[in-house]
Amino acid sequence: MSDIILEARGLAVQYHGTPGPSVRDVGFALRRGSCIAFVGETGSGKTSAVLAATRLVDAATVTAESLRFDGRDLLAMKRDELTELRRNRIGMVFQDPTASWNPTRTIAAQLLDTTPRKERAEARDRLVALCERVGIHNASAKLTSYAFQLSGGQLQRFMIAGALLNDPVVLVADEPTSALDASVQKELLALLDELRRERDLGVLLVSHDLGVVARMAHEVVVLFRGDVVEQGPVRQIVSAPEHPYTRSLLASSLGMTGARKTRLTGETHWDPETAIRGDAA
Repeated sequence: MSDIILEARGLAVQYHGTPGPSVRDVGFALRRGSCIAFVGETGSGKTSAVLAATRLVDAATVTAESLRFDGRDLLAMKRDELTELRRNRIGMVFQDPTASWNPTRTIAAQLLDTTPRKERAEARDRLVALCERVGIHNASAKLTSYAFQLSGGQLQRFMIAGALLNDPVVLVADEPTSALDASVQKELLALLDELRRERDLGVLLVSHDLGVVARMAHEVVVLFRGDVVEQGPVRQIVSAPEHPYTRSLLASSLGMTGARKTRLTGETHWDPETAIRGDAA
């Protein structure tokens, strides 16, 4: 049996009401126990590509030559099949831990929201064990907390535990540590990597930071304005990037010494037309 859990060829995304596609011709094959990172600055299409590949985006038309999850055609799935897939096979870790929680409900209530009532006692026991595994001490008591009573790092650990509750085979991590302090970021990236190996998870990581990607991913897909400009093994991309946009992303990322050379904000100054003419580095 193939170890490829999610495969896309010719993936394109067009949001309703927009004149053209936001993502074009994306392809990849995610294997169990591996991590593929989608990299680019804000607006590059990296999150759209990942959410479309896992059918987690609704306000858009998704097309592909082929899009398969564990051998099944994702584009042919009906709504109830997609709901089951999202609930039980795909875990999601969002970007901003402080903005992802309802401040009027306890952490436990939110994490067990989709669990049928008759299964909640058992699910809560599993959740407590998972929370302890991801580094939350006294988890049973802390699950009764509200989001404003917890730190950003604790909230993201709870989100990781919740994402693993139904034992998914794919974990989507959308900028999972970008809103956290550097020390907490390092701890959580190490945790996600440990969980990937322990659970044989296929991980789709979204990031703007190639420094982060170099520590976690096996393969990198670099997107610029919806197009894949470079793709390959992480060591190859980080050590010898061929495309000027990839080099600009590397220059904007934290190096091994922690020194940030430049920072990309909004649109990069790299001009694709100039680069094609050979005027850009």
